Amino acid sequence: MTKSTDILVIGGGVIGCSIAYFLRKNGIKVSVVEKGNIGAQASGAAVGLLAPIRPLAQLDAYKALLLAGMRRFPAILPELEAITGLRVTYEQTGTLRLLPLEKVAPTQAWVREWQNAGFSMQLLSKEELYANEPRLLPGVEGAVSIKDEAQVSPSQLVQVFAQAARELGAHFYENTEVVEIQRSDNTSCVTGVRTAKNEIISCGTLIIAAGAWSKDIGHLLDVSIPVHPVRGELIAVKQLSPPLQPILFDEGIFDEDIYLAPKPDGTIIIGSTKAHVGFDTSVSSGGILHLLTVATRLLPDLTTSSIHRTWAGLRPKTPRSKPIIGRVPHWNNVLVASGHGGFGITLSILTGEVITELIVTNKTPKSILPFLPEETY
Repeated sequence: MTKSTDILVIGGGVIGCSIAYFLRKNGIKVSVVEKGNIGAQASGAAVGLLAPIRPLAQLDAYKALLLAGMRRFPAILPELEAITGLRVTYEQTGTLRLLPLEKVAPTQAWVREWQNAGFSMQLLSKEELYANEPRLLPGVEGAVSIKDEAQVSPSQLVQVFAQAARELGAHFYENTEVVEIQRSDNTSCVTGVRTAKNEIISCGTLIIAAGAWSKDIGHLLDVSIPVHPVRGELIAVKQLSPPLQPILFDEGIFDEDIYLAPKPDGTIIIGSTKAHVGFDTSVSSGGILHLLTVATRLLPDLTTSSIHRTWAGLRPKTPRSKPIIGRVPHWNNVLVASGHGGFGITLSILTGEVITELIVTNKTPKSILPFLPEETY
């Protein structure tokens, strides 16, 4: 049986569902094919942090993209909620980024630069820091408080994107794996896909948004999409009393990858490890031990918090640790939106918008010029 659509998106995570929504918003016929359930992979395992501002980081093209993505949420979430009747938890909780001594002095000038650029942040002295959070381990010499940073429920976000797209007429094929990409004879055009159910879905344009599995889809086209999985392990523990308020980031005291994110459900999520173990989503004892060791050293009161759950997800990473967004070289009607690493949630709205703009106008938005496939391969 053959089905047809103007645009076919491979991948039903937050990126694929965002693309589907914005395409349908512009009146374009779109379908999404997902080998599992919508949002069940990286999007479902994500923490939902909208916190891309690391102390001493320069405002380059990638940082500008992340910041633009972060700032789209207050405008777009009400739109999605109005269409679907679903609520997405969004909190501008702010962050507290804990600095080792060697970073305190150079961070002063950096904070002034970002303040001049319009960001709400403050370099806290040791005394100000402990007035904010007296339960921190002794001896932290300073921190950056960033009011602009926030968090969102990733599971709610992916579902509201999918439901909004459905309400506008998008079609979703769940539990449907693509096993072959069909093409016109002697041309560089894709005509559709064949699924493991032996169904044919014809399309005018194909978009690869399969996260850590994008490389496998590329192989079906004899195209290299250099995205690989990086496992991140996480723990949810019981919230403290009184509750921890801002998201805490370790900026080099023990481990720059560790954060503590308070959630509305009464937990604190501790994340995350980085392991190159292929598609293994099991949780290791060593990973959990490391997370708990760093977290309880930063915030000793956590030693009495009960563990609610542990889990792991696969971040889609590229060699340059930047996303790949745009037209695939040598193919007339194939696009890719993948490799967002740990910032898929942050960039979800923006990616859907720029892919839609590219398709509607046939012009590449300037914001993604550094992230085109030919620039990132």
